[in-house]
Amino acid sequence: MKVCNRLQIKQAFTSYNNPKGNADTERVVRITKEELICLQEWTSPSNLKTELGTWIENYNRRYPHSSLGYLTPNQFENIYQNPLQNAPGLAPGEFHFENTLLKSA
Repeated sequence: MKVCNRLQIKQAFTSYNNPKGNADTERVVRITKEELICLQEWTSPSNLKTELGTWIENYNRRYPHSSLGYLTPNQFENIYQNPLQNAPGLAPGEFHFENTLLKSA
């Protein structure tokens, strides 16, 4: 924890005794390792940082997620941030996603 504070890394903890609390994070870490980190030997931290940034951009642009209705993270965020205004039966800033009424901030 001291090292994280020194590096200005904000830690987030899941609730105690919740086996599914960290599942999403663990999956992203596993995919990142399988598709990027373990595929080559990295010659420098800066090289890894650059490639990781590119990989994250591709992940958010190309990977559909079942939890997002098989949309990519970018598609889902775009819908959430730019809902159709004045859609029939919806107030401004509201939209439906998987039969759930959502409201944009």
